[in-house]
Amino acid sequence: MALVMAMFYVLRPTQALLQWLEEQQIPWWVWSVQPRVWSQMGEDDHVYPGQEENAQTFLKLAILAHFQWELECAIRSGMTEPVDYYAVTRRVLTGLLGPPPLTVEVFDRWWSLERADGMNSVESTLAHTPVATLRKVRGPEKVSPAVMAHSCTRRCNRPVGEWWRDAIEEREEHLPCLQLAVTWILARLAEMTPHRTCAIRTQALSLDAPVEEVLHVSGWTLQGRPYMLHEGIRLRLHEYDRYSNAWIFTYQVVEGERRPVSKGTASLQLEKKEDGWTVRSGTLEP
Repeated sequence: MALVMAMFYVLRPTQALLQWLEEQQIPWWVWSVQPRVWSQMGEDDHVYPGQEENAQTFLKLAILAHFQWELECAIRSGMTEPVDYYAVTRRVLTGLLGPPPLTVEVFDRWWSLERADGMNSVESTLAHTPVATLRKVRGPEKVSPAVMAHSCTRRCNRPVGEWWRDAIEEREEHLPCLQLAVTWILARLAEMTPHRTCAIRTQALSLDAPVEEVLHVSGWTLQGRPYMLHEGIRLRLHEYDRYSNAWIFTYQVVEGERRPVSKGTASLQLEKKEDGWTVRSGTLEP
């Protein structure tokens, strides 16, 4: 059975397109030529020879259709100001696309596709990388001259190295927050089961050590690998919002043979005070 996955491509202007826009004196801020990311669902690339070529050709046709639709929308707008977005769009796309039918040759003249392996983010990297690893990376301690020449806020005047340290310190707050949240939840779930074992999955963030080494709740045995638990409570960190300090967990109470007898969601709002973190509000559903 073939694996269906999202494939990502970067759409870039060719040198011919950049030269044409310059010759036509098209304002770059009106018609952007910055690289764009496109994706399409497809099977893994071992189904048949030439599959990747076919996938890119199909994507090129979709992109041409996208630009044709932009042109038709601009034509219907009826606006005629020289620097108006729609006026420039009509001028540019009419010149680039020409009359239908649009073909792959039209695409290849003005654009190119570059396969990308996937999409990463700063947020997921910070969340899933242990703090000890993050500390092995260091940012510049001086603000660049270009930033200094145009900076207007305190954030702009801070070196990126300070931003990086702040991000690491914020990650270090995850452990006390997780400790507080787990303690609060187990205190309220204790009456649902006589067993005092809780298996925790923290997929939304990475800890620097196994759960049982860094989290401790009096009277409970904590461990990882929730699906190996036969009796007790399975707890999974579903998501957290680092800006609002909102933490959401899902839980299952299981009895022999890993059978869930009840389940629900725990939502907590945490708050940092001078003496540490506290639970501002929390609910269990159902």
